[in-house]
Amino acid sequence: MKHARKILFFIATTLCTALSAQVPNQQHPPQDIGAYIRAMLDPSREAWQQPQKVVDSLEIKPGESIADLGSGPGYFTFRLAQAVGPSGKVFAIDISREMLDYVEKEMRAKHVSNVEPILAEPTDPKLPPASVDMIFICDTLHHIQSRPQYYPLLLRALKPGGRLVNVDFEKRELPVGPPLEMKIAKREMIAEAERAGFQLAREFDFLEYQYFLVLTRR
Repeated sequence: MKHARKILFFIATTLCTALSAQVPNQQHPPQDIGAYIRAMLDPSREAWQQPQKVVDSLEIKPGESIADLGSGPGYFTFRLAQAVGPSGKVFAIDISREMLDYVEKEMRAKHVSNVEPILAEPTDPKLPPASVDMIFICDTLHHIQSRPQYYPLLLRALKPGGRLVNVDFEKRELPVGPPLEMKIAKREMIAEAERAGFQLAREFDFLEYQYFLVLTRR
């Protein structure tokens, strides 16, 4: 019971802080899941997130398998699903059942069959070994508290030649994003990943508020 309460507290805290990451100058995040979803899917986010350019930059091949880690309501999920095509697969991974319910509703509405929702735990993405070509993470890694233990699970889940992609907020004052103390500096993130067996393979610099890194197995 105590463990369950800890997980619920983690989820509630994550939802509130993540909502402030999506809404510029949001001082008092709404507490309900509907408001959180609307904030994440707000069309104004596209101006600074540039989601389609992010996906296009990754040169995803048809038939690939991708884990969208911290998928939320599917902001990137369905763009990734389109990129991998009907022969590919996207795993929408989140610790919130409500988020995955929304993804499933959108799957039915959009007639999408190549997305598979996965209910994860805060300390475990629930990905089998060598199961995906890419793990895509956007605005989520700074919420994971046990990253030294989490990175090896990501490394294990990648197929040979697989990529870990991380898009997250730069550690400076910004009009969007979490509080400064929650952010992970780019160099810190790279160092953490390197200690787990990754290496930086490529970096994109077109995002105004975020770093955009591609890492591979060292």
